[in-house]
Amino acid sequence: MVQFEMKRRKEGGKCHSGANCFSSKIICGDCGNFYGSKVWHSTSKYRRTIWRCNHKFKGSDKCKTPHIDEANLKQLFLSAFNQLITNKEEIGENCKMLKKVLTDTAALEAEAVELQREIEVVTGLIRQCVEENAQRGQDQVEYLQRYKELVARYEKVRGRLEKNEELSCARKVKREQLDAFLDMVLRQDSILTEFDEGLWYAVIEKVTVDASGGIKYTFRDGTVITA
Repeated sequence: MVQFEMKRRKEGGKCHSGANCFSSKIICGDCGNFYGSKVWHSTSKYRRTIWRCNHKFKGSDKCKTPHIDEANLKQLFLSAFNQLITNKEEIGENCKMLKKVLTDTAALEAEAVELQREIEVVTGLIRQCVEENAQRGQDQVEYLQRYKELVARYEKVRGRLEKNEELSCARKVKREQLDAFLDMVLRQDSILTEFDEGLWYAVIEKVTVDASGGIKYTFRDGTVITA
């Protein structure tokens, strides 16, 4: 699962940071890049942390999305989460449906077994091909053609197996995320009044800021609440 997450971050094409719970969670609605933290008035009593698109001033077209005060970001999260938990029963049913549709790996596991068997067969054929060529003289053009075809077949099956493993891992990760999300939601039996990092990590998928200043909190179950 760790390798899957590392691969996801790398393929995102954006600089990822885990220095803060908000790092790599807030997305600019203009350019799609992450927001980063900036400290204003660092040496005075007016010191505060704000979040702003990391690419706001990079390139000819400046992003129109505004900066967000970190304290305000936390307060808006509390408001969105408290709105979310007003209907726990519906959330529970939605999570069950999502797990059934998005996290089932039975078909993938069955396919993986077949692909692994095919890889073993092709590996045996490649070995046999090489041994036969070493033991007796053969037309090398024909030998190389057969060898290349077997290797191409192996690479094709191996690629399918790797894709299968990626999909299976993604579904397992999603299942873990939904379980953690639902556990946190059902555990909350009163209005949340203080920001909690553990809760944030468990329930938030991403936060998107648009040019008008609207902030959309996307939760793990797909629910989107605009603050």
